[in-house]
Amino acid sequence: MSKLYGRDREWASVLRFLSAPGGLLAIDGPPCSGKTLLLHEAVAAARDRGYAVVLVSGEHVAGSADLTRALHHAEHDRNARPLVAVDHAHQAPAAVLALLPLLRERRVTTLVALTGAHAGVEIRRALPAHGDVLHLGPVADDVVEQMLKDMLGAAPQADLAALVASAAGNPRLISELVTGLREEGQLDLRDGTARLRGGWLPQRVSALVRGQVDQLSAKATQLLRVAAVIGKSFLLHDVATMMSETTAALLLAVDEVLGSGLVVCVDERLEFGSDLAWRAVVESIPESVLHALRHDAAVLRSTCRDLPAPAGGARPEEDRGTSAVHGVRTLAASGKLGSAIALARDSLSRHLHAGPAAELHTALAGILLADGRPTDAVAELDHALATSAESEPLRRLAAAGRLLALYFATGHRAGPHALSVLTTRDRMASDADVVMAATVHSCLEWTAGNLAESMYWGRESTRWELDPPTAWWQSHAAVAYALKLSALGDFGNADRLVRGDGPDTDEAVTAGAPAARMIAQARVLTQAGELAQAQASAHAGMSLARDRGLRLLVPLASTVLATVALLRGDVPTAAEHVRRYRGDLAGGEAVLHSGQYDWVELLLAHAQGGPARASELAHERMADRDTARRMLMEDPGAAPWLVRLALTVGDSGLAGTVVGAAEELAGDNPGFTAVSTGASHARALVDQDEEALATAADRHRHPWAKANANEDLALLLAESGHPERAATHTEQALQILDRMGADGEAARLRRRIGAPVETAAAGAGEDWQRLSEPERDIARLVGAGLTNRQVAKQLFLSPHTVNYHLRGIFKKLGISSRVELARLAHEQEHAEV
Repeated sequence: MSKLYGRDREWASVLRFLSAPGGLLAIDGPPCSGKTLLLHEAVAAARDRGYAVVLVSGEHVAGSADLTRALHHAEHDRNARPLVAVDHAHQAPAAVLALLPLLRERRVTTLVALTGAHAGVEIRRALPAHGDVLHLGPVADDVVEQMLKDMLGAAPQADLAALVASAAGNPRLISELVTGLREEGQLDLRDGTARLRGGWLPQRVSALVRGQVDQLSAKATQLLRVAAVIGKSFLLHDVATMMSETTAALLLAVDEVLGSGLVVCVDERLEFGSDLAWRAVVESIPESVLHALRHDAAVLRSTCRDLPAPAGGARPEEDRGTSAVHGVRTLAASGKLGSAIALARDSLSRHLHAGPAAELHTALAGILLADGRPTDAVAELDHALATSAESEPLRRLAAAGRLLALYFATGHRAGPHALSVLTTRDRMASDADVVMAATVHSCLEWTAGNLAESMYWGRESTRWELDPPTAWWQSHAAVAYALKLSALGDFGNADRLVRGDGPDTDEAVTAGAPAARMIAQARVLTQAGELAQAQASAHAGMSLARDRGLRLLVPLASTVLATVALLRGDVPTAAEHVRRYRGDLAGGEAVLHSGQYDWVELLLAHAQGGPARASELAHERMADRDTARRMLMEDPGAAPWLVRLALTVGDSGLAGTVVGAAEELAGDNPGFTAVSTGASHARALVDQDEEALATAADRHRHPWAKANANEDLALLLAESGHPERAATHTEQALQILDRMGADGEAARLRRRIGAPVETAAAGAGEDWQRLSEPERDIARLVGAGLTNRQVAKQLFLSPHTVNYHLRGIFKKLGISSRVELARLAHEQEHAEV
C-alpha cells in the first residue's frame, strides 16, 4: 500500500466495507485531497480479496463496455464478486445517478470517488441513501510532520515548516510543494536539517493550482482572482463591487469556487483554504493586471472607509446617507459604474434618512441609465418619488428621470405620462419634469412622423433653463433636438446646441453630458459633410463613454464611425464598427433611439454584398413602417439611394414602396424642405425627370444627398445626349465629395467616368514608412482627433510616452501640428485601401 498519510481511519472504513460485498462506499473530498489515491488503494485491496474489479472514470460511465459486461455477469452468476469503482464521478453525475439503482439491484459492490460540490445536489442526496460516505478533510499537523520526515529525511527549519503549514494540511499540495522545492534547488539538506533557499513558489504548485482554476468557468475564475487581490479573507460584497456586479449575480460563480476547495466559508466571510493556494492565484495574475486590480482595491477601501456599519454605528442616519451619496458619486465619477451601483444598493439596505435616501435613489438611477438599464432606473426613481421628505426640486428631477427612463424602456408607453405633465396647470417651464416631458413628447412625435409637433416641443425643451439639482441625462433635451435639426439640414443651430458644455452637470456621471454632446456633434458633422471632424468627435466621445462605462451612448458613436468609413471606402473598418454596435445593442436594454442603426447596415450590405444583398435587406427594413419612416426622416439621401438601388436590380416594387413612403411623409409634413426634397428626388429617379433632379440637386442641404443628386442628373443627361452638361454635374458631385473627404465615394464616381483616381503623394508615403509600427498606431489615433491621454489608454501606454513618441513623429514627418498629422494620416489611410 502507498502512503495514505493521515487516512488511517478512512482506510479502516474501506477494509470493513470490502468485507461485506454488495454495498456502496463514496469517497468525497475537494480537489487534491487524496480521494483518487484512496480509491486506487481500495481497488488493489479488492483484487487481493478476489473481487472482479471494473475501474472506470466518471466521464466514461455511459459508454463503458466493461461496465456493461460486469452488470450482465452479476445478473447471471450469483457466485460472482464484481466490484465497480468510479473515479471522478462528479464529471458525469447524471450517468452515475442512473447507474446506482442497477448496481444496488444486482448487489454489485460499488466504490465512488468524487468532489461532491462539483457533482450537484441530486447526487449528494442520493449517495447516503445507497451506502456510506467518507468525507476527506485536511490532515493533522503530526501527519504533516511525518510526511516531511519521509520525504526529506531531515527535520524542517522554521521557515520551511511555516511554508509547508501554509498548505493547510492538503496532502497533495504538500507533496507537490516539497517535491518542487527539491527539483528547483530551493532546499538545503545538511546535518539532518532541511533549510529553505529562494522563496518563489515551485512550478509544481503553480501548475497544480492552475489546473484547479482552469476547471472553473470564466466568471468563477474572475471572481477568484479579484478576491485574491483583496486578500486571503474577503467579503463577497467587496468582490462584487470590484467586478461591477451585484452579489446575487455572482451566486453561481461562488458555488463553483467553493466547490473547487480553493475557497471556504468562514462566518460571513469567504477565505482561501490555504495561504499557498492564495499566493499561487495571486502570482498567476499578470503583473500589469495585478497592479491595476490592486489600485482598484485601494480605491474601494478608501471610498468605503468612512461608511458606517450596517447597525449600531455612532453616526446619525442622515450623516450615513451623506457619506454613502459621496462614495457612490466618487466611484461613478471615476467610471466604476458597477462598483457605484453595488455600493448604492448596499447603502440603501441600511435604512437611511429619507432625504439622503431619495438623493441616493436618484443618483443610482442616473448611473443605471448610463449603464443602459432603464427599467432598473425607473424602479429606483419610483422609490425616490415615494419618499415624502425629499425636496421639491429633487422630486421634480426624479420625476423627469423616470419619464426619460420609461421612454427608453418602453417607447410610446411614456407618451401619456409626458402629455399629463405638459397639460398640468400652474407649472413652471423650468421645472425639470416639464422640460423632460417636452423632450419625450418631441421624440415620440418624431417617431410617429409628426415633424411640426416634434420640432415645436423640441425647441421649447431647449429654451428653458434648468434649475438645480441637475443630472447628466438632462442633456438629452439638447442632443435629441440637435439631431432632429441636423436631419432637417439646420446644421448651424444643431452644432450650437451640442458644442461645448451645458448646464446639465452631474456629480456622479460627470462624463455623461460631455460624451453625449460629443457623439451628437459627430453625427451633426457627418451630415454636414465634415467627415474628418466628425470622426475625431466620434472617437473622442466613444473613448470617453467607454472609459467611464457609459454603455448607453456607445452604439450611436459607432454608427458615425461606420458611416465615415463607408464614405471613405474603408469597408472592413465599417464592418467592424457595425459588428460592435450590434453587439452593444444586444447587450443592453436601451440605446439612443435612431434610424441610423438600420440605415448604416443597408449601406454596408451594399458595399459587401452588392445591390442584390442590399435590396433584400431593404425589403425587410421598408416592411417595418416605423423603421422606414425614421430612415427616410433622418437622412434625406436615403429615399433616393433606395430607389437607385431598386432600379439597379430591376425591382419596381421596392422602388414604388420607397417613393410612396417618402411622398406620404412629405405630404404629411408640408414646409420641411429636407423631407420634400428627398421625396421629389426619389420620384424623379423613377420618372427619369431631368428638371426635378436639377431642382433636387439645388435644394438638397445635405452634401452627400446633393452630390448624389448631381451624379443622378449627370447620368440622365449623358443618356439623353448632353455630355457637356453631364460633365458639369459630375464635376459638381466630385467637388462636394472631395470637400467632404468622402474619398471612397469620389473614387467610385471617378472610376465610373473613367477618370484617374487620386492617391496620396509618394513623398508622404515614404515619410510614413519611416515611422515604426508603434509610431504609426499613435499617429493614426492622434490624426483621428484623440488626445494624448485617450491614445495612452487605448494603447496601454502612459501619456508621457505618447508625448515622447509624438515629438519623434513630428520630426520624421517634417510637420509641426496635429492638424498636419491628421491630414497625412488620412491620406495614408486611403493610399493603403
